[in-house]
Amino acid sequence: MNQVRQSFNRAASSYDAVGTLQHQVATSLTALIKTKLSANFDGRLLDAGCGTGYCLAQLVPIYPAAEFIAVDFAERMLDQLPVDLKALGINANLENLPVCTGKIDAYLSSLAWQWCDPALAAKEATRILKPQGDLFVSTLLSGTFQELAHGLQACGLNPDQHLLRCTSSAQIQSALAAADIEILSLASTQMTTWHENFKALRHSIRGVGANHLPNHTTPVLTRQTLTQLVEAYEGLRTSRGLPLSYEVLTIHARKR
Repeated sequence: MNQVRQSFNRAASSYDAVGTLQHQVATSLTALIKTKLSANFDGRLLDAGCGTGYCLAQLVPIYPAAEFIAVDFAERMLDQLPVDLKALGINANLENLPVCTGKIDAYLSSLAWQWCDPALAAKEATRILKPQGDLFVSTLLSGTFQELAHGLQACGLNPDQHLLRCTSSAQIQSALAAADIEILSLASTQMTTWHENFKALRHSIRGVGANHLPNHTTPVLTRQTLTQLVEAYEGLRTSRGLPLSYEVLTIHARKR
């Protein structure tokens, strides 16, 4: 995971400028939170994988009596948190949070669980949540980057060696059930970003730090293979540009 952490650290200063999809998902998740938490919520809310604090910046003004904790495994992401954001920043892994058991009233995580073992992330969320504590998670599912996967296959390459392998909705649900978390609502949505050319498309991935895979080194594409990939991808062009699809799962759940 060191390469992944370094990649996100390098992307910290550019993250907000290119993270269009990330911001859309975060805005949708915080909108859900606002409908589920009471207007006078005054408990502890933890943002697991907070990035530059986009979710918290939307929630802090809504819940002035609440206590906020921002957690990210990339320390430079925490450096990007707004100076006036009322949140305690913690540099830590979502699978091993330095938070006392049963101290958190609400747990949110926007597009971070795909970098974790969902069973471990769910178990850790359960540990730190109070009984009846709320969990709000958006994560990526299998089918994300399907256009890139098809392009890589067309070039004779194994997509699993180049793209993040996301889990299925069933696996996420199983992880939550095993952690004794009751799912209250669940929705899967395909979201597509559009890009002028392949270079811009790759930059949208690199610019948010998602260009390294956990557990192994991503093979470097040769110039010839990259040319073939670009040509294969051009076959998907529409009037809007080149598509890049994400399968996004959003869950509201509660610790039993």
